[in-house]
Amino acid sequence: MPKLRSFPALFTGFIIGLLILVTSQFLISMHQLDSIHNHSKSSNQIRVALLLEGPTYDQGWNSSALESLQELQKKMGFSLDIANNVKPAEIEEVAKKFAANGYDLVFGHGVIFSEAFTKVAANYPQTRFVSFNGEARYENQTAIRYDMKPAGYLVGYLAAKMSKSRNIGYILVNKPPEMAQLEGFRQGARKADPKVAVSVGYVPDFNDIEKAVVVTREMIAAGVDVVYTTGDSINLEVITEAQRSRVYSIGYIADQHYIAPDYVLTSLIQDVGQCYRLIMDQFVQGKLPHGTVKFGLSEGVNHLSPFGPMVPQEIRDEINQVLNALITSPDPLGG
Repeated sequence: MPKLRSFPALFTGFIIGLLILVTSQFLISMHQLDSIHNHSKSSNQIRVALLLEGPTYDQGWNSSALESLQELQKKMGFSLDIANNVKPAEIEEVAKKFAANGYDLVFGHGVIFSEAFTKVAANYPQTRFVSFNGEARYENQTAIRYDMKPAGYLVGYLAAKMSKSRNIGYILVNKPPEMAQLEGFRQGARKADPKVAVSVGYVPDFNDIEKAVVVTREMIAAGVDVVYTTGDSINLEVITEAQRSRVYSIGYIADQHYIAPDYVLTSLIQDVGQCYRLIMDQFVQGKLPHGTVKFGLSEGVNHLSPFGPMVPQEIRDEINQVLNALITSPDPLGG
């Protein structure tokens, strides 16, 4: 049985890095709304704006967007301005100000920006508005969606293969966008083992740690021996709780192996950097589609992190075969 590791020791480096990023937040704040009107544009330089609903130092959803665009900025030479901690009531005004000042491309990193962008886009046809997981009504709007059903299938297949109790768990937020991945997870699990039981636990939101811990404990008490969690901050607590009970887990969004190296089988990565690379390349080439655009396994936006040492080679090989089928088949899950 793997040795239980001390989480505080593993997490020290993360905390130090977080403190450094918190400090840098003060510098990033210089690029907020008040400075937009002072920004000058060279004749050929693309001007990009990024709107975030949270801070840039969260080591998650928001910081991944900023880091991705900053890396692309170095290679592609566009200008970049950031408005972070944007409240829902402020989105329309912030987006309007960027568009009115001639920005070519405005990103809203989340579904919360979609509705406000629709209101602004009609009046600023020269600006392209890109949001995530929402809707796109106008020709200068693009809504990026992660194609999560095939990814869920892959994770469910692995969970079932690694379960000895034939009882696996899935913890998620009970919202419509999350259901496609759950459906894929169930389908993949039952393809791997028709007799496997899939226990589903819902939490009110992506950061409800208290509820997530309760759900995890209930699942483990009921015999679940592999847990998949698709939240934000709850993932850390779910994985830690599973480790305490010597139960395997699968991480989400980022590689979460560091939380419990002996118990995390793998993580389903949502590669925000790859997503932004695809968008920027298409935009620069004049090929970014309007409407809804799906990115997933085939585009490398979703992928698995390296397997933990507890995953046997024969299962790794089988998962890679499943992945290849999901990528190459025109309709791998029958619609």
